[in-house]
Amino acid sequence: MTKRQTREFWERHMEGWRESGLTQIGYCASHGRHIKSFSRWRSKAREGVQAGDSLLTLIPLSVAAPVADSALQRHRPGGWRIELPSGSAPWLADFLRQLP
Repeated sequence: MTKRQTREFWERHMEGWRESGLTQIGYCASHGRHIKSFSRWRSKAREGVQAGDSLLTLIPLSVAAPVADSALQRHRPGGWRIELPSGSAPWLADFLRQLP
């Protein structure tokens, strides 16, 4: 009998795939996963995000005096990227204070 894998198990594999740079088929083959199972869990994850079931991770960030020609940058290899010019710190701080 096949052991059922948890949501966390597949979330780790989806994150690993995004960071690997491989195709889904290539990633699944190199990690001994079935592409149909991977695709089904990926669809479930997308449905959860659309339904607002996503997890938000907050990271600590310190804003100091800006350095000339610098920018605040945060990114994930397989996902989002935020880049703000150094003069944006006051605006960003005000924006974050207004969040619910």
